[in-house]
Amino acid sequence: MTSINEELKAAKAAISVLLTAAPKSGISTLRKANHIAILNLSSEGGPLNEARGKVGIALSNLMHGPPTKEKIDQAKGAVEDWINRLGAA
Repeated sequence: MTSINEELKAAKAAISVLLTAAPKSGISTLRKANHIAILNLSSEGGPLNEARGKVGIALSNLMHGPPTKEKIDQAKGAVEDWINRLGAA
């Protein structure tokens, strides 16, 4: 498990990749964010945990297969929600 600060740092790096570059060029950043989101999933539930799960799914879908506009948009939305939830934590 990583700290909220480290998790937020990874989330911000992922959104930066999704907003400014082709996802395939920032694959290591996206993989790290995906790993951290999944690593921090807990059985407690709640909005932050839900956001982590959505990020795990969206980034996995994006990294496996062609990066379609739909997959990129889903990943952006999931990561933005994750960032918002982390900020509220």
